[in-house]
Amino acid sequence: MRMRSQISLLFWASTVLLTATSAQSQCRIAVAGTSCVAIPQPLTPEPGPVEIGEILERGQYSILMNARYYGLPAVSDGWVYMRIEDEIYRVDWRSHRVLEQVTDQASRNW
Repeated sequence: MRMRSQISLLFWASTVLLTATSAQSQCRIAVAGTSCVAIPQPLTPEPGPVEIGEILERGQYSILMNARYYGLPAVSDGWVYMRIEDEIYRVDWRSHRVLEQVTDQASRNW
């Protein structure tokens, strides 16, 4: 019976230690004697510089060349990649209609 209580105590101690360690790893600033403060995040993502479906004014934005370098699929079927502020969008070349935002698909060198 004593062995069982020691195992239970050991299991409880390791659970408390793991919980404390994971809480500390989630804290951005860990200073001895202070507690972690959670920074509230907005529930809705910030809107991009353009909306999906919006028609862009010609000559206002630059075409992103060498999509493979940025880890994006090759351009095809009449659409191109355009850089709008710090985001990458897939845009129909003829109509200049924004098809989708693809920044999250780009590699780290973006």
